[in-house]
Amino acid sequence: MLRLLVTPRWIGWTLFALVAVVVCGAMAYWQVIRAESPGGSLLNAGYAFQWPLFGLFFAALWWRMLRAEARALAEVRARQEPEEDRPAATPVRAAPADSPFGPRPSGVREGGMDADDAPAPGRARYNAMLAELAAREEKETEPS
Repeated sequence: MLRLLVTPRWIGWTLFALVAVVVCGAMAYWQVIRAESPGGSLLNAGYAFQWPLFGLFFAALWWRMLRAEARALAEVRARQEPEEDRPAATPVRAAPADSPFGPRPSGVREGGMDADDAPAPGRARYNAMLAELAAREEKETEPS
């Protein structure tokens, strides 16, 4: 990350963030002086509280941008590593031809989490209730 900070682009961003924080601090100080003056008001005191928050925003934004770019550079470097240094990719099984879904990662069973197990008792009751409701609705909608 330190190497990233000495690039011309990041020197500019760092200077911009520092100037913004200093300006926000100066504006907060000016609002405090203004609030304490005879013509000052509670509004000036509110602004005196608000300006440091703006300065913190600039500092946080600078930090997040720096971390995001460092993370992106690390990903690019990881892609450029030789194949033997990379961790093995997760094998992928082909999906059936009639499936609307993409390939299934290995270790994922067909039918969901409990495909090998019997359905849970609560699910069986729920499915029976749904079947009963469907049968009732079918009887009610049949023409007489």
